[in-house]
Amino acid sequence: MRAAALALLLLALCVGAARADGDPASDYLYTQKVFVPFDVKVPKAQQQALTETIEGANKAGYPIRVAVIGSAYDLGAVPSLWKKPQTYARFLGAELAFVYKGPLLIVMPNGFGFHWQGHKTAHEQQVLEGVKGENLVDTATNAVRALASDAGVQVQEAKPKQSTATRDRIVIVVAAVALIALALVVRELLRRRRA
Repeated sequence: MRAAALALLLLALCVGAARADGDPASDYLYTQKVFVPFDVKVPKAQQQALTETIEGANKAGYPIRVAVIGSAYDLGAVPSLWKKPQTYARFLGAELAFVYKGPLLIVMPNGFGFHWQGHKTAHEQQVLEGVKGENLVDTATNAVRALASDAGVQVQEAKPKQSTATRDRIVIVVAAVALIALALVVRELLRRRRA
C-alpha cells in the first residue's frame, strides 16, 4: 500500500515538473497553429472561428501561429513575462525557431506581441494597434484578419456551424409535423370512407 502511494506521489511530482519545464504555448505551437488555454471562458463557436481563421490565412498564403495568453499560469515556467506580450513573442519565437520561423502573434489582456524571425515587426505592431474584440479569442481572430489583410491576403469569413443538437431538434420538429399531417390525412380518409 505504501509503495503504491509513493509511486502516485512520484508520478504527481513528475507531471508537475513536466508542466513547469517550459511554457505550454511552445508545446502546442511546435505542431499546431493555435494555443488557447483550457480555462479561457469563451463560447466554443468563437474558438472555432479563431481556428478556422488561422487555417484560412495559412491556406491563402499568410502563415501565422497564435498564442492566446489569459493569465500568468498560461506562461508555465516564465510567469515573469505576464503582461509583456512583445517580450514573450520574442521568447516564444526563439523557442520555436528550429521548427517555425514565420509570423507569430501573442494576445494578452493588455495587448499584442508580434514576432517574425529575421524580420522587423514595427509595421505589424502598428497594424495591431487598433484591433479589438469582445474577448481575447475574438480579439485574436480580428488581429489575424487585420494582419493577413495588410499582407494582401483575403481570409474567407468563418461560417458558424450548426450544432448537432440544433440539427437534431430541427429533424425532430419536421418529423413531428409530418406525422401530424399524415395522421390528419388518414383521419380524413377514414371519415370519408365511413360516410
